[in-house]
Amino acid sequence: MNDKVHPPAYETDLAFVHDSGFGGFANDSAPGLLAAFNKAGINDGPVVDLGCGSGIWARHLTDAGYDVTGIDISPAMIKLARKRAPEAHFQVKSFRTAVIPPCRAVTALGEVLCYLLDPRNNAKVLAKLCRRIFAALEPNGLLIFDIAEVGLDVNRPPSLWEQDDWACLTRYESDPRKQQFCRHIVTFRRTGKLHRRHEETHRIQLYRQADVAAMLRKIGFRVRPVRHYGNYALLPKRVGFIARKPGP
Repeated sequence: MNDKVHPPAYETDLAFVHDSGFGGFANDSAPGLLAAFNKAGINDGPVVDLGCGSGIWARHLTDAGYDVTGIDISPAMIKLARKRAPEAHFQVKSFRTAVIPPCRAVTALGEVLCYLLDPRNNAKVLAKLCRRIFAALEPNGLLIFDIAEVGLDVNRPPSLWEQDDWACLTRYESDPRKQQFCRHIVTFRRTGKLHRRHEETHRIQLYRQADVAAMLRKIGFRVRPVRHYGNYALLPKRVGFIARKPGP
């Protein structure tokens, strides 16, 4: 049974826009992530990608010979992912409830673990998820993910992106009391001679690097915070974690 999103997120038009205009992060970070896998001796085997989106990173993984399970809460994203990476296995599920199978590595890229698309997501859920991942990983396995930090994009003005067949306008809102950040997104997608309008609101939970690193170490991971995936620099107020489950 699929997890419900309240309200629905990354529906058909926004999934299309995100895939068409915002795939650079997954493509540009892939070489550095694969290098981190290779450095850890993870050259093949099962990898779980949480918040897999339209499957860009999953395709890099299957092309490199890994067995991929991609999990995302958006049916529209999973539909795109199945077309892009047909050798991978995908499921529509919230990472909060998804079963993490035994694997050599888990990734969650693009601040996906911060998203409150599942309204029950919070810091305790993140810690519980990381404990489940630790249990699923083989010794010397990796968990690689990134978060948005407290202070993200304060007072950021609205943004506009556009291509020939779509436009995307985003307005930003900060909630310092809850340490949350909100993106109000309006898309216009060409359908024949007309443009279809669609709105979504995405709220994310912001974290502090030290708090997340301490949580991971308490679970048992050896943790290295990073501001780059290889040569690809994360955007300001984002931090990545390369967390390794110790071997025997």
